[in-house]
Amino acid sequence: MTVSPTGANKFEKRGFKSKQGLNNHWAEHGHQYPGFTREQYEKRSLELVESAVGGKILGHTDKDDVVVRYDKEANDFVKGKPPKGVFTMFKPEEGAAYYQAQREEDLKHGGKA
Repeated sequence: MTVSPTGANKFEKRGFKSKQGLNNHWAEHGHQYPGFTREQYEKRSLELVESAVGGKILGHTDKDDVVVRYDKEANDFVKGKPPKGVFTMFKPEEGAAYYQAQREEDLKHGGKA
């Protein structure tokens, strides 16, 4: 399967890689999403990681074809891999600067923009 660094990617695994992964990330980051249920958090993470880059959405892939997306308006950062699902989603304290630092590191080590 070819992963697009900037295009839309259809994830085979629909959501987090495991229920335990979802539960762990919800426990750690759920407070950043007031009014969301665990299911809405998972749905939002999948929608964002499958999004094409453009407008408010920034993105790239790392050297292992992990898809990285960042929503500038919502301050949502997400990573995942189509066959394995979503790995994480959270609102970085540093905002866009966090995404830019991740992007620079990933591109330096073989990622694609």
